[in-house]
Amino acid sequence: MPGGKWRLISAVLFIGMAASVFAFALGETRIIRLLHLKSGDLYFVAAQPEQPKDIVLIVVDQKSLDRFPEPLLLWHGYYAEAIEAAADAGAKVLGLDVAFPIPVNQWAAGYDERMAQAVISTSSRMPVMCGYAASTLSQQRKWPVPMNMAAAAMGQTAYVNLRADEDDFIRSIELAEAEGSRSMSLAVSERFMGRPLTYPQHNMLIHYVGPAGTFPRVSLCDFVDAARAGRSKQLQDWVGGKAVLLGPDLITDRHATPFYAFRAGTPANTAGVEIHANAVWTLLSGRHIVPLSLPLKVTLTAAVSLAASLVTLLVAGWPLFGYLVVLAALSTSAGFLLFGGGWLVAPSEILLPLLISGLLSLVFGYFFAARGRDTFRNAVRVFVGKQVAEALDASGKIALSGRREAVTILFTDIRGFTAWCDTQEPETVVARLNEYFAVMTACIVRHGGQVNKFIGDGIMAIFSDAEGAALGDHALRAVRCAVEMVGQPMEFRTGAGIHTGDAIVGNVGSGDKMDYTALGDTVNLAARLEGLNKEFQTRILMSAATWDRVKGSVEARRLGQVTVRGKSVEQSIYTVAEV
Repeated sequence: MPGGKWRLISAVLFIGMAASVFAFALGETRIIRLLHLKSGDLYFVAAQPEQPKDIVLIVVDQKSLDRFPEPLLLWHGYYAEAIEAAADAGAKVLGLDVAFPIPVNQWAAGYDERMAQAVISTSSRMPVMCGYAASTLSQQRKWPVPMNMAAAAMGQTAYVNLRADEDDFIRSIELAEAEGSRSMSLAVSERFMGRPLTYPQHNMLIHYVGPAGTFPRVSLCDFVDAARAGRSKQLQDWVGGKAVLLGPDLITDRHATPFYAFRAGTPANTAGVEIHANAVWTLLSGRHIVPLSLPLKVTLTAAVSLAASLVTLLVAGWPLFGYLVVLAALSTSAGFLLFGGGWLVAPSEILLPLLISGLLSLVFGYFFAARGRDTFRNAVRVFVGKQVAEALDASGKIALSGRREAVTILFTDIRGFTAWCDTQEPETVVARLNEYFAVMTACIVRHGGQVNKFIGDGIMAIFSDAEGAALGDHALRAVRCAVEMVGQPMEFRTGAGIHTGDAIVGNVGSGDKMDYTALGDTVNLAARLEGLNKEFQTRILMSAATWDRVKGSVEARRLGQVTVRGKSVEQSIYTVAEV
């Protein structure tokens, strides 16, 4: 597999795993825990509302408060009438979500016994599961309540405490306590089914069927009025064959549920008795919801992170945004499908690793792109020149254009290279030549030159004012570079020719193929001088134009005048004395 693909795979794996770990670590912080809780509520809102059956509420509502004149503490008679009427109408079980913490006989004689009698007399036809608050149990020895004592003796008690999450929303309920006590929802469900029920978790997530007001309900005063009027048919239609929950639907007993933040109007929160009804529906329907198991959550998180990393590293610009949106939509859709199957993983638990992975990939891509740009820019500097590199940075374009400027051209060649090649294997030739070019190129770069091209075993380099420390020092840099190149301790002997003069420098070619080069007599003369090294048994030859610029800084000796091919006038040539 090509190295680029391995690098991509390694980057995707590293970023995906890092994003997954980071997402799980963030999930332990309070703000992200709250985010997961809130986003998980969206599933309930988006789900198709259920039509609850077999469960009905008899509610103590504002209408009942307006209808009955007695204080709420003394409504024992109304509760007793409702219990007896529900039993006569064929209700299967009644959950009484009203606590009686203290006896009231001292204020209303016979009221406590009336409630106890209603619970006892209906137990064979419709067991009444009497709710209690755990905080009131300690008072029972001091202030025994007859109904509570009778219910306890018959095994018809259940606690009504609700379990709030850290944002004070009710999303789950504790079904049973360690000592065996049952919650209202579990006790009602088991009596309705006539058998013990199994449940996946001690703290059961409630599968809410809808917002407040979803369950059918009857006002307590209407139910009592129907019982007093003998409207048995209406009572049977209301509660016959159903599980009944009797409790308050007042502002003092309403709680936030998953629908709270997404429901317009009043009430936005849900009565405690209806929360119990939702829990009963969850148990009766078997539509349990459990948090996605850790192995599956890790797998899903890793898959989303890896996909986001791969997309981000492969796609750029606005299309990336579209791809990530599609990936986010597919991921949350998978979460919704899991929810439909009874597994809960919050949308934010899916989207958070996607976001982290995308951001890490962008940062990773930016830094590696910057490294790539630096590498490309340095390559342009070496082979084309600083000015072209800066122009390319500024405009992003390479134009077919040129300019005339004073430059020094350096040509080098390997002595006896052709004969040496005939005795070597091709792999050896290429390997040795690459090693040679690496050393020579480094010399040129150190002296501020531009490697223009490799010509077989030869090199053409351009030295100009663009790279120099002082104006006009390009000739001196070229000569010093040649001295260093021919003095390298390598198996090859190098010859160099140097000439200084004006040349046309720029890009030539077409839009499909172009070459940055120098044109003109200056280039030709430098190439001819390099070829004369064989004749004069020298390593470096320079023209008089170059010598005029370096004398005083370089020791050289004049070799005389020669006629150079392509020139009608004889040229004075010089060689560096120290070579």
